Amino acid sequence: MSDVCLIVNTVSKNSDVWNVFFERIEKHFNNTFFNQKYVFVDDDLKKIPKDYKIIKYNKNEVYREQFVSCIREVKEKFCIYISEDYILYDNVDIEKILQFKTILNNNNLSFIKFSRGGVYDGPFEQFGKNLFHVPIGRDYFYTNQAALWKTSDLRMVHEKGPNLHIANEDWQNSFEFRATETCRNLGLRGLFCFYGENKRGLYHYDSSVFPHVATALVKGKWNMSEYPDEMGAIIKHYNINIMKRGWV
Repeated sequence: MSDVCLIVNTVSKNSDVWNVFFERIEKHFNNTFFNQKYVFVDDDLKKIPKDYKIIKYNKNEVYREQFVSCIREVKEKFCIYISEDYILYDNVDIEKILQFKTILNNNNLSFIKFSRGGVYDGPFEQFGKNLFHVPIGRDYFYTNQAALWKTSDLRMVHEKGPNLHIANEDWQNSFEFRATETCRNLGLRGLFCFYGENKRGLYHYDSSVFPHVATALVKGKWNMSEYPDEMGAIIKHYNINIMKRGWV
């Protein structure tokens, strides 16, 4: 039995994205890989596919409270944590993820991110071939990127982290920014993989391990500027009325 689960954190206001997101997971990710697939969500439960375990959170709470209330029900040792606007456009590399799981299992590491971040351009300390340490002394050591986590460490970051929403206009008072300090205090260490993929926009690189649009929504609008080909194909295939959300 697998000791890896999938965690999808979403919100019902984005339910129009769910059909595309879940269908692409089924198409590009071998569903037998996971012991369980979870969805953390506030409402519209009937729109979630039947093979996902739904854990409902209180929409009146801040992100950190919502996430803690849900992840405490997750029992698997490892998890892949993503959001509903991480839309796959090619097959996931299962073999590499299994290698990452072995590395996490045998080392004092909390996570391996599936792509390089673009906030800091290095230099990076190398861990092994195509694997590099995420610098703990830099901003955004913690980020909501597609990654393989030790579930207990991801839970601990949220249990000990600031009681904030994941993102704010005042970005320095968002969970994603402030949780890096929590990780430092906890002494966490993590890696990212990099196989020479291209950079997208200011903050993201492509991922050959988990090929996805990161992210498909920018402030609620379709991200056409950074992913014109991938998003164009998705919009066309699913006959999405792009005017409803607009695009950037």
